[in-house]
Amino acid sequence: MPPIIDKNLCAHCGTCYEVCPQDVFSFDTKEPPRVAYPEECWYCGACVLDCPEEAVSLKLPLPLHIVPSPALYGNPEKEGDEEGFKKAAAFTRSIIED
Repeated sequence: MPPIIDKNLCAHCGTCYEVCPQDVFSFDTKEPPRVAYPEECWYCGACVLDCPEEAVSLKLPLPLHIVPSPALYGNPEKEGDEEGFKKAAAFTRSIIED
């Protein structure tokens, strides 16, 4: 899914147009930017992060699962470190459940 511009929030500043590394947007100062080339979007989020009005949103085309590093919670080789892995599992569940 390409970036989505909320026309009610957009101030027509062109920031999304300027920061996009793939030139996904077309821009005219009289109207909100338009996603002209949605298939070119890298989903980098630059437009979302830099929009001063928070008018741009982005939905990733595939589910994203963040799996914490075992280094943060203990070494799987060590015996007796079950508590660390329970914390890691709880964290993973918390970010994938909506």
